[in-house]
Amino acid sequence: MKRIVTKLLAALFVLMFALPVLAKDVRDGELTLEPARDDRFSVNGFTMGKAELYGYLSELKSSEGLRKIVLKRSKKASDAQRSAIGSIARALELEAVDAEGADLRTPQP
Repeated sequence: MKRIVTKLLAALFVLMFALPVLAKDVRDGELTLEPARDDRFSVNGFTMGKAELYGYLSELKSSEGLRKIVLKRSKKASDAQRSAIGSIARALELEAVDAEGADLRTPQP
């Protein structure tokens, strides 16, 4: 019984980390994300920090042809979140805009 529970927990653990990769987030080369609490980001219900977002976007760029990041609900985003998205987009050579079309790659004054 203990072995079955251990195997089940291991499978759930692997599945938990595989779900964000399996989800089809990129449509026409575009990914939509939203600001979350504590300077984190939400992509299709999955919340991640800056480092996780960078890795995730890098993977999507190479595997699914990500070209553009769109920040929904940008008025609720903190300056740190807007800056982080711009910085990630510059590093990965992606286009980054908010829902109104304002470029996030340029540093905000």
